[in-house]
Amino acid sequence: MESELSIPLLIGMLLVLGLLAALQVSRLGLPRIVGYLLIGILFSPQILGDRIGIDLNGWSETLTTMALGIIAYIIGGSMTVQQLRRMGKTIFTCAIGESLGAVVLVVLSIWWLAPVFGYQNPAPLALALGAIAATTAPAATVAVIHQFRARGELTTTLLGVVAIDDAMGIIAFSIILSILVGEGFGSGFGNIVYEIGGAVVLGAGSAVLLSLYGRHIHQGGLRLPMIIGTILLVLGIADYIHVSPLLAGMALGFFCRMYMRSSAERMFAPIEYFEELVFAMFFTLAGAHFDLAVFSENIPMVVIYLVARMAGKMAGASVGATLGSAPTNTRRWLGMALVPQAGIAVGLALSISQIPQLQEIKGVIINTIIASTILYELLGPFAVKYSLQRAGELGERRRKS
Repeated sequence: MESELSIPLLIGMLLVLGLLAALQVSRLGLPRIVGYLLIGILFSPQILGDRIGIDLNGWSETLTTMALGIIAYIIGGSMTVQQLRRMGKTIFTCAIGESLGAVVLVVLSIWWLAPVFGYQNPAPLALALGAIAATTAPAATVAVIHQFRARGELTTTLLGVVAIDDAMGIIAFSIILSILVGEGFGSGFGNIVYEIGGAVVLGAGSAVLLSLYGRHIHQGGLRLPMIIGTILLVLGIADYIHVSPLLAGMALGFFCRMYMRSSAERMFAPIEYFEELVFAMFFTLAGAHFDLAVFSENIPMVVIYLVARMAGKMAGASVGATLGSAPTNTRRWLGMALVPQAGIAVGLALSISQIPQLQEIKGVIINTIIASTILYELLGPFAVKYSLQRAGELGERRRKS
C-alpha cells in the first residue's frame, strides 16, 4: 500500500474502537483489556494492518514503554511499608517460588521435548527461554484488579509479588545469560547488582524530589503533569544508565508513598483518572503486534513454553506460599494469577537476539516469545479474574457477602 495511516489517526482509531469493544466485553463480565487486545489484533499486519497501511515501527515502542512506566509507578505505590512488614516473608517466598518454578520447568521441558519436534541443540534454547520465563506482565494484573476493585489477602500478595517479580526475572536472566555467553559468575553478579541496585537508588532518589514538590502543590490538575513528567524522567534516565526502567518506576511509587505517609494518596489519585487511557493504549498496541506467520511457524515450541511456564508458575507459587505460611486461598490461586507475560519478556528476547553467541537460535527465541505473549495476554486476564473470584476478593463478590 502506497500511503500509510497517520499516527494520530491510528491512535484515535485504536482508542475509540478499543473502548467500544471494552465496554461490550465488560457487559459479559469479562476484563476490559480483552476488548482492547481484540481490537489491536484486528489491526495486526495479517488482518487489516497491511491492507490499510499501518506501520508501528519507530513509535509504538516508545508509547508502550511510557505506559509500562506509569503502570510500574502504580504497582509500587500499591504497597506500603506496613504491608511489607506484615506480609514480607510470604511475598518474598512466593516470588522466589513462582520465578524458580517457571525457569526450572521451562528449561527441563524444552531440553527434553525440543529435539522431538526437530529443534537442534536444545540446551542453549532451553536456557535462553527459561531465563525469560520468570517475568510476569504487571499491566494485565493491575488492569483486572482495578476494574473489579479487588481487595484482600490474595490481591495484596499478588501486587507484592508482581512488584518484585521484575527483580527475580533480572536475577535469573543475568545468571543464565552469563552461563550462555561464557562469562564468569563475578561479572554476571556485578551486572545483577548494578541493574537492580541502580534502579532502586534512582527510584528512591527521584521519589524524594517528587515528594518535596508534591507537598506544595494542592491542585490535582497540576499534580498530574508533575507525576507523569517525573515518571518519564526516571524511565529516560534508567534507559540511559542501563538499569531496569520497570524497577525504577516501581521504586519511585513505593518510596513516594513511604515518604509522604498519610498524604501520599494525593500523588496517586490523579493517576486514577489517567490509568484507563494507559491500559487502552498499551493493550491495543500489544494486540496490533500479533503476527500469524510467527505463531504458525513455531506452534510446537510455543505450546511447550506456554504450558511449562504456566505449570511452573502455579507449582512454584504454591510451594512458596506454603513456605511463607500464606492463607489457603493464596496457596491455591496465586500461581494462576501470575500467568500474564508481555513487554519485559519481549524486551529480554530482543536483548538475547543481539548476543553474537546466540545468533543461530535468535529467530526461534523471538518468534516463540512474541507468539506466546499474545496468547498470554489473551488468557492472562481470564486467569487473574478467575483466581480473584475464587478467592472471593472481587468487588461485587464482597458486596454480596
